[in-house]
Amino acid sequence: MTAAAKGANYSTTQAGDFLSGRRVSEPAFVAALLRITVLDPRQRRALQADADRLLHAARNPQERREEHGGDSTLAGQLERVRAQQVETYERLTRALEQQADLQEAARNSAQLVMVLLSMINTLADRVRSLSTERDGLAGRAGDRRELEHTQRRLARALDQERRAKEELDRAREKQRQAEDLAARVQRRVDELTDELNRLRADEATAPDDAVPPPPGVTTSADPVGDDIDQALARATTVNDTDEETLRRITDELQDTAEGEAPRGVLALEDGRPAVVPDIQDNVPTNPSISELDARHEHAYNLGEAGEYRTAVELFAELIAASTRILGPDHPDTLDARHGHAVNLGKADDHRQAVQLLAALIADSTRALGSDHPDTLTARHNHAFHLGEAGDRREAARLLAEVATDRTRALGPNHPNTLTARHNHAANLGEAGDRREAARLFAELTTDRTRILGPSHPDTLTTRHEHAYNLGKAGDRREAALLLAELTTDRTRILGPNHPATLTTRHNHAFNLGRAGERREAAQLFAELIADRTRILGPNHPATLTTRHNHAFNLGEAGDHHEAAQLLAEVATDRTRILGPEHPNTLTTHRRQAHFARLASDPPPAR
Repeated sequence: MTAAAKGANYSTTQAGDFLSGRRVSEPAFVAALLRITVLDPRQRRALQADADRLLHAARNPQERREEHGGDSTLAGQLERVRAQQVETYERLTRALEQQADLQEAARNSAQLVMVLLSMINTLADRVRSLSTERDGLAGRAGDRRELEHTQRRLARALDQERRAKEELDRAREKQRQAEDLAARVQRRVDELTDELNRLRADEATAPDDAVPPPPGVTTSADPVGDDIDQALARATTVNDTDEETLRRITDELQDTAEGEAPRGVLALEDGRPAVVPDIQDNVPTNPSISELDARHEHAYNLGEAGEYRTAVELFAELIAASTRILGPDHPDTLDARHGHAVNLGKADDHRQAVQLLAALIADSTRALGSDHPDTLTARHNHAFHLGEAGDRREAARLLAEVATDRTRALGPNHPNTLTARHNHAANLGEAGDRREAARLFAELTTDRTRILGPSHPDTLTTRHEHAYNLGKAGDRREAALLLAELTTDRTRILGPNHPATLTTRHNHAFNLGRAGERREAAQLFAELIADRTRILGPNHPATLTTRHNHAFNLGEAGDHHEAAQLLAEVATDRTRILGPEHPNTLTTHRRQAHFARLASDPPPAR
């Protein structure tokens, strides 16, 4: 009560009156209560719409009396509505249990996929190593026994690789089945939720002289919260899922499809649902809220998969539909606008993204409030894309404000607060304040280690940024030391072939060379060339960069002739892959010419 009162600027006495029902709640108080009690944004938006409708009914009782008149049969109608509520709630609870089962099945399969991928990668390395060893022994006489031993190990590794791939296919198929079933169950949950909301609306619009609840049924200041608690209590009993779970749920869904035909629900302009007849096949209708959610999810997943331009087009269409059906200030409409802008930024149209997000911030602040998580997210991403567009100094200033506001609204340990602090420091470093950025990253490393753990990928990323900015600030030897430690940890946690591990190895060698250890840096770059060529391919820009830095450090170590030869090869490949005018191509040409001149100069007289 105290938290809700503070969040909406009411006294605790007023909050007590609202919660007890002595006074009809104010909209601001209800919004604050939802922010505090409902963590999931999508669920909160659905409940906000329900709350707005109920508030309207409570604040306009005369409308309800006129609508229902004095019909003496309303008591019986209300009893029937409540009975339908109980039945619908039981069906909804069952659907939520199925949803929890399927989420667990998908999660288990996803974890198994990751384990098997790592195993297959390890086995592939082992097969390559044993094949090389076998080929070497086959060419030498007198090593017959050792050759046979290596061949047996190779055969076993190949069989293990085959079995691992078979299990990977099974795990992926289970994951696909769980995801397909989850989509069906989600549609079922949406239908039952809409029906339950309609039944609650029917009960809420009963006249003041309606019959009291049946014996044993108590009223609540937060019935939806009670529903969630009961559903969560039942969900905690769900066991780990397996193939039998998927078959069972498939059978149950088939039974439901054959035995039930839920009534359709459409939203009226005033927000109250109205029952409509079941829609026949091939009859065009306006998209339902669940259909809009499905379209949003599809566009979002396309963006996550890297199809940014397609996601932008789908979000643009969704904005138009959501604005028409839900209204321009509805949270789902604002969410679609956010997805549209963010994917534009990911497609490298940062300036356009900045403009759209600036407009969204104004509308989100007006419709949801300045401390709403969606408003804070829009502010964060506006500043982020501003930095990506080149205005690093202004981006850093805005991200500092977001970090402060998120600390106040979400708490200092919230992941979003930590992310804002990370991006503030990153933009500060890119703006030239490397020393201050390194200091902020050092503080954030301590906090992320405490909150997320030392092995969390975000903790490792912050450690990398701390070392990177230290190096940029001139502390090359300290940066190399930190990056060497981070290389060990990332290899252990993420694996030797992870892109982040390779990046850390590259930056470790780079800072070591800048610290004066040119010969050792060249050796590390030579090892990294082999790994990046194997993992990323010979034409990858990162592979080319590593080849450039290997040759450069060789030249700085005194091997001018070899450096010039290697850089000439890199220049040829960069011209072919990146183009002759690319900045990296031009840099390689300059370095090659420099070391070629040094190689041709006569040695100094003794």
